[in-house]
Amino acid sequence: MNEEVVDGEGGEVVEGGDEGGFDIFDPISSILDMVTDLLFNIFKFCTEACLKGITVLFEKSTESIQTQVSETPTEFSQSLVDSLRTVSESAILPVAGIILTYIFCYELYQLVVEQNKSGNFETGQLMFLIIKTSVMIMLLSNSFDITLAVFDLGKWITDQVPTEELGMPVDVTNDIIASLEGKEIGYALAMMLMAVIALIIVFIMTGIVYLVAWSRMVTIMLYISVAPLPFATFMNKDWIGSVGQTYVKNLVALMLQGYFMLICLLIYSHLLEKTAKLVVAGDGLFGLLLMLVSMAILVVSLTRTHSLAKSVMGVV
Repeated sequence: MNEEVVDGEGGEVVEGGDEGGFDIFDPISSILDMVTDLLFNIFKFCTEACLKGITVLFEKSTESIQTQVSETPTEFSQSLVDSLRTVSESAILPVAGIILTYIFCYELYQLVVEQNKSGNFETGQLMFLIIKTSVMIMLLSNSFDITLAVFDLGKWITDQVPTEELGMPVDVTNDIIASLEGKEIGYALAMMLMAVIALIIVFIMTGIVYLVAWSRMVTIMLYISVAPLPFATFMNKDWIGSVGQTYVKNLVALMLQGYFMLICLLIYSHLLEKTAKLVVAGDGLFGLLLMLVSMAILVVSLTRTHSLAKSVMGVV
């Protein structure tokens, strides 16, 4: 806006302008910078919230696995084990007794037929069959406790794994957030969108982790509930003895699955350590990708622990 200025010497009025000039684009640029900074901080805050949500979700799931794989069936639910024992003794054990009786008669028939072919019969072999059957009856009546003892052994094995290394995994969230400093707003927006997608993916993976952990315990309960049936087949090795052998192999495989799950957690913690080092040297998007890859490796490995344990025990 022009102003009239009086000349001190001649008294003449002269027309003057603003000193230094006025640039209308300066306040607009300032407003744009403020809006850009505000959006950048919003994107950064959302990214940080998503990453913390990812960390909390996955850490809780891994801690749940660490706790549950070391639990025996009685530690998981004593009342459930008592109920299964009642059902097993009232419904399964009588059927197993019938199977054992049938196998005894079959073994006795085989013994008589084979001895008659040679024209003689030794009572010592008959006594051996009776003693073997008596041992099987004792084994059958304690089959439920024997299967529980297998998982007590499994607890001892998992307790030997160094759990201090399975504690809170390396948190790469701070490194990823720190990588946003000095970046453009477009980079922050891309990071936020990737973090939201990662949160959804991790939510699904967390559900899979809980599914693997709980389905293992359900399978264990199902196995111990029918323990007398396969135990009744141990006396015959040529005909149906493979049923009991396969059962024991699968039982031990379930026990080893808990060990393999802890080993997967141990590998996962070291993968995150490696990820943290790479994030420091690289950018946040790359670090977020590596973190998702590490989590995906853990989930896939956990889903394969049962088949791995079965292959170790030679179960087809």
